[in-house]
Amino acid sequence: MKLANVSWGWTPIPEDMPHGDSLIRIADQIRELGFEGVDYLGTPEALDEFFTEEACRALGDHSRSIGLEPNVFVFQDASWNDACSEKREDSVRHFEKAAQAAKWIGCRIVSTLVPMPCGATPWKFNPAAPAIKQGYHMPADYCYQKDWDTLMDSYRKCLAIAKRYGLRMSVECFPYSMISTPHAMLQLLKDVDDPDFGIQLDTNHLIMQHIDPEWTIYMLGGKRIFNVHCKDSDAVSRNNIPAGCGITDYPAVIQALKNVGYDGNLSVELEFTDNPRRYNKQAMDHLKLCLAGEY
Repeated sequence: MKLANVSWGWTPIPEDMPHGDSLIRIADQIRELGFEGVDYLGTPEALDEFFTEEACRALGDHSRSIGLEPNVFVFQDASWNDACSEKREDSVRHFEKAAQAAKWIGCRIVSTLVPMPCGATPWKFNPAAPAIKQGYHMPADYCYQKDWDTLMDSYRKCLAIAKRYGLRMSVECFPYSMISTPHAMLQLLKDVDDPDFGIQLDTNHLIMQHIDPEWTIYMLGGKRIFNVHCKDSDAVSRNNIPAGCGITDYPAVIQALKNVGYDGNLSVELEFTDNPRRYNKQAMDHLKLCLAGEY
């Protein structure tokens, strides 16, 4: 397993629009720390305005020239089950732009996100509450099966696009989304039923739901996990901290990945930090010790 880093962890917010040579400079910083792989991200707006063939090829060529292998291109969109068919169609259209950008850069995987249930009202954070409670209210006529079928239809369309570009497709299963547990992930994999479709596993997303990442890895198996995001959680208040600073047992996680035959990257993902160099290095150093069996 190679250690990789995500480019969006080096910007104030992950959705920042790239500009000029910003991603080139981020790639340099990632490589200077010693990472061997990199993941990139594009919003619909960025795909329309920034990720031209020229920009993508330059980014891929530069990354490889400094010893940084592009791996995943993440399409930052979660409208796959939207009630508006035009909005879903626009998301599919932009997914194809993401697949094209991934191909130009030289990534092997194009990934996207899992949405909340269609019609769910956004949760509100009450700063006076003793604990954070995630939840949403559903419309009275909500139909789970219709929502699920719409989501599966969108993902199948995207997978067909990914395969046309010679790519595999993965989805990242966020907490409180339609697919947040390993059982739901297994149902997703069963329904799509294609070896080129898999899971972008995030250890933090599991820990913050009090789900064991090690068990999840054995449930999914090495062939259906396409990428692993490594960030930690204290399972109480902090859900975006460096590996080794929370309660995730990374030696056990890495051993489980080895046992199931996982051969992808461990991608350090730290977002919203004011000191990305410090915290990414801290995570990398911990994971190196875990990989070497020295922790």
